[in-house]
Amino acid sequence: MKLRISRRRLLQLGSAASVAGLLPLSARSAASFPDHPIRLIVGFPPGGITDQVMRVAAVEAEKKLGQPVIVENRPGAAGVTSFLLMKNAPPDGYTIGQINAALWRQPVFAPVGYDPMRDFTYIINMVDNIFAVVVNADSPFKTWADLLAFGKANPQKVSYGAPPGLGQSAHLFVEEIAEKEHVKWQAIGYKGSSESMTALLGGQLTFAVDTVISSSAFVRAGKARYLAVAAKERMQSWPDVPTMHDLGYALSIDSPIGLGGPAHMPPEVVAKIHDAFKFALEQPAMIALLERSDQHARYMGTADFTAFVARSNVEQRELLTRFGMADKR
Repeated sequence: MKLRISRRRLLQLGSAASVAGLLPLSARSAASFPDHPIRLIVGFPPGGITDQVMRVAAVEAEKKLGQPVIVENRPGAAGVTSFLLMKNAPPDGYTIGQINAALWRQPVFAPVGYDPMRDFTYIINMVDNIFAVVVNADSPFKTWADLLAFGKANPQKVSYGAPPGLGQSAHLFVEEIAEKEHVKWQAIGYKGSSESMTALLGGQLTFAVDTVISSSAFVRAGKARYLAVAAKERMQSWPDVPTMHDLGYALSIDSPIGLGGPAHMPPEVVAKIHDAFKFALEQPAMIALLERSDQHARYMGTADFTAFVARSNVEQRELLTRFGMADKR
């Protein structure tokens, strides 16, 4: 017996097959996410604040995700190497990466192969990266005023370390001070704080503007000394160290550390990653890491983080253009 099926019925069956096939597969993939380990790319060498934050966060986030989060350090080109790996990964949530201000600064300097607003998904911001002006313990400079007086009298003799490279937060911070004080000091860019602090302790630099988490161990050991903190509030561990605001400069370094992924990630996957890393931010291990390094949690959800990046993208282009650092293409 022949089975006769009307055209309308064929269309209904075809539609049902489509719904039961491709679309549910995508939905099931998001619903079952993650079902294998997640790769977390960090664009800095091991040991710095970003690496430490991401490693602690990865361990804590695993408790919510139910899968390992494997940190992969891929330093180079002020973060561009890691950002391109993130951009070119499948948008399935299994490759995510650390986000910092370099992501939207680097395209101002030169073509880098990505657009900050088009090529990424911004998931969550977690931490503020606190910087400070630090000198070798053997330095003759006991205060910022001492350093500034010497720098004005001997501008050609002043060099400073600026991780994670020229055109990034530490460098721009000193450039704004130098503009105000009408001095020109030599900036030495480093891939990370470990290199910068090694150079400072080796007597190769007059001072460095470095992260507190990377320099605090040397300060506690009596090998280095803070002259000022590049934040709006003083540090709990060193309350006598003035902020740049205390010293008369309306300056601080705004350097958030967040998490992102390639563009077009499914919202359900973004939400799961966001929730797991927000959980990580609230755990004792993360709180202890931030407290002992005088860092601060700075939570921004997906929408707020995306809006922050959009604003910063415009502001940083204007700032870099003002200092003559922007590519003139």
